[in-house]
This record gives sequence, structure tokens and C-alpha cells, in this order.
Amino acid sequence: MAAKIARRPRLQPAVLLLSLLAPCTALRGAAARSGGAVACIDSAVQHRVPRWRDALPRGDELDDRILSVALPSIANLAVIPLVGAVDTFWIGRMGDALALAGQGAANQVFFSTYFLIAFIPTITAPLVAKAAGGGDIDGAARRVCEALFLANVLGALGTALLVLFPAAPLSVVLPPTAPAFEYARRYLRLRSLSLIPALLSSIGFAAFRGLLDNALNLVLDPVLIFGAR
Repeated sequence: MAAKIARRPRLQPAVLLLSLLAPCTALRGAAARSGGAVACIDSAVQHRVPRWRDALPRGDELDDRILSVALPSIANLAVIPLVGAVDTFWIGRMGDALALAGQGAANQVFFSTYFLIAFIPTITAPLVAKAAGGGDIDGAARRVCEALFLANVLGALGTALLVLFPAAPLSVVLPPTAPAFEYARRYLRLRSLSLIPALLSSIGFAAFRGLLDNALNLVLDPVLIFGAR
């Protein structure tokens, strides 16, 4: 057995390397005729390296258009937690820990309900873009109207559930015997009235409108909380 292995011809390293680069046969022949195999190897390696550099930002017109769409999207999505943060700040100023705990539990239920319905803007944006890109302005308007109608219907169902039966979803995140449960139930009923406007604002998808909502919330929160106390 050892003798057979010894008699077996050994491949030269250069031959073995060229055999692994079979897809560049033409380049290999040209390199052999020119007396340089390095060009063939470099070409084969370049063809096998993923062109990940093409995915990097270049600062061209396409990147500017993507950025102009992404920034308003980020601002629009940031409005919802900012509104909740403002509510938390002013409720915390009341000095009642149970009210703050109830508000936190109610916000979890509200946000869960909102994001279950908030798929509508996600599917509306590409449909409107497709219609507008094809010059079908009426079709784009119809897509927006359909999205607004669907948001009103689903938002009304979600609002009715949270207003009429707030204890059922709240019991998932807070025991009914908890001292903060009554605070959470009352806050959830009031907060659920903003479900439909929040959905309509998301469909509107405008950064300045989101800023206006947050500014209005900053002004009215202390008035409504401490004025109605």
C-alpha cells in the first residue's frame, strides 16, 4: 500500500492552484501565453469577492432621495413614544406612584393594540408610491382613502374594546387586585380615544404634523391633568 502511494504522481502546487480556478479558463490561457499567471489569479479572486462596496452610501442623488424619505419616517415613528414620555412626566409631577404605575400598564395595552393595527401605513406607502410613480394620481388618492377607511374601522373596533372592556386586556399585564389597576383602567379608557387619530396621523405620514401633535400634547397635558384634578 505504501509503495502504491509512493508511486502516485504528485501534483505541482501551480497545477493544483490552476485546477481550482477552472472558471477562468480563457484568462488562464491568456496568462500562460503572456507568461504571467498572477493576472489570472487576481481576476478570479476579484470575480469571487462579493461586491459589498456597491451597497455603501455614496452621497449621490439616490442616497439623498432615500434620506429624504427615511428622516420623516423616523420622526413620525418617534412621535408616539414622545407623547407617552410627556404623559409620564406630567403624571409623575402629580406625586402619586399608583397613578404612574397604572399609566405604565395602560400604555402597554394601548401600544399593543395600536401596533396590531399600524400595519396599514406600511402597506399603504408602497401602493401609493406605485400609483404616483405611474402617473395615476387618482389611483394614489384612492389608496389613501382606502387606508383611511380601514384605519377608521379597525380603530373604532380597538377603541370600543378598550373603552367598554378595559379590564380584560389590562389583566394580562396587571393583576386586577393590584392597587394601581383602577388608575390603569381609567387612564386606558381616556387614552384609547386617541387610537383613531394616531392611526390617521401615521397614514398622513408627515413629520411637521407629528411635531404639531407633540407640541399640542406638551401644552395640554398640564392643563388637563392639573386643571381637572
